[in-house]
Amino acid sequence: MDLSEPSFHRLLDLAYEAAEHPGRWRFVYGELQKALGVKSIHMLGIDKLHGTLSYSDGAELPVEGELAYLQRYRFEDPRLPMLMQRPTGDWMHCPDDLPPGTLGAPIYQDFLLPYDRRYLSACKLVDTEQAAVIFSTHGGESEGPLTGAALAFADRLLPHLQRACRISLQNFVYSTQALVGHLLVNKLRQPVILASPDGKVIHTNEAAQELMRSTRLVQVMEGRLELPQPQLRELLRQCAELEQGVKAGGAGEDSKGALAGEFRSLHIAPPGSGESVYAFFTGLSPQGAMGTFGLRPVVMLLFYHPASAPAIDSGLLYAVFGLTPAEARIATLLAEGQSLKQIAALQGTQHDTVRK
Repeated sequence: MDLSEPSFHRLLDLAYEAAEHPGRWRFVYGELQKALGVKSIHMLGIDKLHGTLSYSDGAELPVEGELAYLQRYRFEDPRLPMLMQRPTGDWMHCPDDLPPGTLGAPIYQDFLLPYDRRYLSACKLVDTEQAAVIFSTHGGESEGPLTGAALAFADRLLPHLQRACRISLQNFVYSTQALVGHLLVNKLRQPVILASPDGKVIHTNEAAQELMRSTRLVQVMEGRLELPQPQLRELLRQCAELEQGVKAGGAGEDSKGALAGEFRSLHIAPPGSGESVYAFFTGLSPQGAMGTFGLRPVVMLLFYHPASAPAIDSGLLYAVFGLTPAEARIATLLAEGQSLKQIAALQGTQHDTVRK
């Protein structure tokens, strides 16, 4: 923690630099996190014209946590609607300002506590017809809530953050060139490809590009995903099913991000190739994912190539696909080459239970 005058003026300089050069906001977040002594800093932009989550960045934010929040927990989080009803500059402190019983809800028990983000102090910096920008700090068990001198420091800085956000408001509105979902998957170490349901590739992260340099089993040719047959046909067939599920169930605001069977997997192992790749995939609706991956249905594919990658992280499967811990363990064992019968034996359960 550094609440000194030099720290305050350094943050002022960084904030106004960020107003002119949006790429510098990450330095603001990093300095703020150190100055306030909090677990993490989060800045959120909501494009009110498109109804999308248009910006999400900060300091010390676990990417798996961000994905899990988008996929599951934002639907049951009471904090955002409460915050949107408050005037700009009005702090909300959680859990103190939450309705009774919230601490027992899944958002706290299954998400905030496991990620050690139990304390939140947040306020709207900007709220116009075009967009709202929300600033928040998160504290865990060791940091505690934002109080006393740290809160006074943040409150003193608030009007300058508001002014910097208003100057650079375009940085916080929806843009197909800076989709939140693309920025999130870029942070993942696991190969991820975002594609349209008919196989047109929309985005690949660096890990996916490295995968394609390591194996010919997964490639992008002329902007389309290429896999060996018949796996490509099977993948596209299942993607079409996912798209139908998105269209059928994604019209309402309450629709979830992963639809139509949610999590699916495909083992790509051509005879005689001597290698294999596992694909885990799901469909994302624009409404369910709040526009973070674009305004059309998208298929997110996460790949595991045993010959060139470490074991897949079951926590990542939980975050990306919304799997339960048990389902994530089964998916991990499948990727390690275990059969359903072997997994059932390892877990002491029935084969039919694992297959479901």
